[in-house]
Amino acid sequence: MQGGFVGAETVDTCLREPAKAASALAHFDQQVRLGPKEFSWFIYRVTNPAMRDMFMGPSNVWRVKEALLSMLAGDIFGKTPIWRSLAALKAIFYIASAWNFKRSWQAMRLRKANIRVVEDAGSSAR
Repeated sequence: MQGGFVGAETVDTCLREPAKAASALAHFDQQVRLGPKEFSWFIYRVTNPAMRDMFMGPSNVWRVKEALLSMLAGDIFGKTPIWRSLAALKAIFYIASAWNFKRSWQAMRLRKANIRVVEDAGSSAR
C-alpha cells in the first residue's frame, strides 16, 4: 500500500514538475526497496533456533519484540522509532547464532536439504 502512495506522488511530481522527475524516481526506488529488504531478513531467519529461542523467552530486552511486531505490521516507512531496536534484534540474533553454533549449523543444513526443485506442471506436459 505504501508503494502505491509513493508511486502516485512520484507520477504526480513527474507530470507536474518534469525537472524534479529524476529525484522523485530515486526517492520512489529507495522507498519501494526498503520494505522487502527488511521483511526478507526476518522471513529468511524466522525458523532459525536462535530466533525461536529469542521469542519464546519472557524478556523483551531493548524492546526488540515490539520493534519486530511493528516492522511486520508495516510501520517501517517514515520516521519510526524502531530502527535501533531492529538493529539490536539483528545483533542479538547473530550473537545467539554464534553462541549456539552447532544448532544453527544443523538447522541451516536441514533447511538446505529441504529445498527441492519443483518441476513446473506445464513443462512436464511438453
